[in-house]
Amino acid sequence: MGPAVGSYLQELGLPVRILNSTGPGDVQAKVQAALAEQPATVIVAGGDGTVHEGVNGWMKAGGGVPFGVVPVGTGNDFAKMLEASPDWREACWRIVRRDTKRVDVGRCNDFFFANGLGIGFDAQVALEANKIQWLRGNAVYGIALAKILLLHHSRPSVRILHDGETLETDITLLTINNGKVEGGAFVMAPDAEIDDGLFDVVVARGMGRIGILGLLPQVLKGEHMSNPKVLKFRTAKLSVQSLTPLPIHADGELTYTGALNLDIEVLPKKLEVIC
Repeated sequence: MGPAVGSYLQELGLPVRILNSTGPGDVQAKVQAALAEQPATVIVAGGDGTVHEGVNGWMKAGGGVPFGVVPVGTGNDFAKMLEASPDWREACWRIVRRDTKRVDVGRCNDFFFANGLGIGFDAQVALEANKIQWLRGNAVYGIALAKILLLHHSRPSVRILHDGETLETDITLLTINNGKVEGGAFVMAPDAEIDDGLFDVVVARGMGRIGILGLLPQVLKGEHMSNPKVLKFRTAKLSVQSLTPLPIHADGELTYTGALNLDIEVLPKKLEVIC
């Protein structure tokens, strides 16, 4: 898809240098290297995993130029966060126009994330979804979700520290949201804003399979805050501790399979994006 995007940008009058990724970690490395050459803009074409690597490369290189995204992935949650058209050609037009805004970035331990971070059930779903290469779109997440629900259901206990408060609970999932949507269609944080300097943290306390099956349609509509097992709070900084190794995803990419301690904070309006 990269060559087609590059060709179209050139047709629109924007000179581009196309760099194709060769595997995990390569997008981050290429973005860091490209920024050392002081380009006018850095553009990534792909899904949320590509955006995740691109944002990490941009942040670790110190940024300095607008960051553009052409959404051609499965969920494209970051593009939804920017209210961008799902049409990649329209995304190219936006890049040529170069209207920008500054949005928040999350930091967790030694990496960054753009849209959200998930612990527990949704991280397990992200892990399974990444294994499905024969299907595209939101159906990937549906299949992954069903498999995890049937085979790998768990309720780890965690301690969450924020703003001088401590919450100890078993969880089905814990999400730290910058954007509203994750997994392509799950409206995890319907009130989240990408530039308010705060995370919307959603905690679903430990549930059985029947409870999860009741929760899922609520999350698809963004109506789960009325569920008695769900609580939400806003914060700029939190820590999560567990005695049980936890799977963690950031922007849909599995970052840890056995995390025990996470320190997470908002970096307000740190990323300049083309919108």
